[in-house]
Amino acid sequence: MPRKILEVTEVTVAEVGKILERAKEGELGEFQRRVLEYAQKFSKLKSDKAKKLMKELTSNFPVESREAAQIVNCMPKTVGELRAILTVKGKIYATEQLQEIIKTIDKYRD
Repeated sequence: MPRKILEVTEVTVAEVGKILERAKEGELGEFQRRVLEYAQKFSKLKSDKAKKLMKELTSNFPVESREAAQIVNCMPKTVGELRAILTVKGKIYATEQLQEIIKTIDKYRD
């Protein structure tokens, strides 16, 4: 019987790692194990910090949750890197606004 999708929520790689860590107490399939390894290797923040940064980005800037998740996953250091993430949807952001987003991201760097 096919499964029904009830809700779609954007999550970061760090959050995926945390979810799979909890599921690891049971048995993980091969795909889940590989995703967990990927999350552990490539997440740039801990799950709680990633959630806070996503919330701050979506509440303080005109950034959708999907874009915020990509920003948190990549943690861009320059306006150029950030612009590459945000211009996918064709939106144009002022350089000053992008600099403010970078300052916000910098507060969360380890």
